[in-house]
Amino acid sequence: MQKLLNRRVVYSLIAVMVAAAAGMMIPGRISVTLTPSLDKRVFFLSEASRETRITRGDYVMFMLSTPYIGNGKPLRTVKRVGCAAGDVLSVKWEKHYYCNGMYMGQAKDRSKKGEPVEAFSFSGKVPDGALFVVGDSPDSYDSRYFGFLRKEDVIKIAHPVF
Repeated sequence: MQKLLNRRVVYSLIAVMVAAAAGMMIPGRISVTLTPSLDKRVFFLSEASRETRITRGDYVMFMLSTPYIGNGKPLRTVKRVGCAAGDVLSVKWEKHYYCNGMYMGQAKDRSKKGEPVEAFSFSGKVPDGALFVVGDSPDSYDSRYFGFLRKEDVIKIAHPVF
């Protein structure tokens, strides 16, 4: 069993390295996420325009600038759309977030570094042109903290490869 597990880890690492190399050869078309923020690691990227329809469950790339990550240097970031325009976002007891009644996660009071973080508070219909983006990790820095992402700030649509 341990050999099988080790083999899977090695194959996964090789796959990530190959994807990263392919991303360097095809600039702007492949993104590799090395943080634990998302369960998916490799994404094929396509262009986003004003006409692009973005719905709950889609993955999007945008620029994120926050003092909590990289000393505020803008970073290309990929997150999953947890709630899109027209959906109903609600925040209930202890900062639990729901989209159309489906649980998305809980905001924390402190970052992984122990810094206090403020949670975004909103309950109601997500406004037109707005997206509530989330990660899969409880430590993901996402809309639970910075609020809505404007659709016009989406620079790519990210399609998970694995």
